[in-house]
Amino acid sequence: MTADREVAPVSGTSSTMAPRTRVDGRRNALAVAGVGVAALVAAAALSPAVVANGPELCPFARMTGLPCPACGLTRSWVALAHGDLTASFTVNAFGPLFLMATIIVTVGAVAELVTGRPILAQMRRAIANPVGLSVLVVWFGYGIVRAVDAAAGWGLFPSIV
Repeated sequence: MTADREVAPVSGTSSTMAPRTRVDGRRNALAVAGVGVAALVAAAALSPAVVANGPELCPFARMTGLPCPACGLTRSWVALAHGDLTASFTVNAFGPLFLMATIIVTVGAVAELVTGRPILAQMRRAIANPVGLSVLVVWFGYGIVRAVDAAAGWGLFPSIV
């Protein structure tokens, strides 16, 4: 065996996994922090008038003319960032909740970058529990009801598409 030849590490050993896990965790934390900060800055920087009359970005809404569960989240975040809580809940009832979750996860990612502790992994475990999964199920149910409302023309929800 020559000295320049690579030897594959034994899978599952902590000594070979730790450095790569730290690098992957740091890379993930940097990506989460970057996306989170960009989304929060965009919500604060965009004008409510711009997003109210802006282009329709949702592929589902463009193809079907019906809202998806996420339709209205951008407008909701912008409204909340500009202090309009009523408008924020009106365009997507889950907007304020997801904005707060984004703030918490972004702060966690920044804290992980600063401290090196696996904060995002701990958050992931906390979210993947029955309560967190129930919130996602209710959110999808809300999206389905909004889409059915839009298709049937009942007018229970404001038109956002």
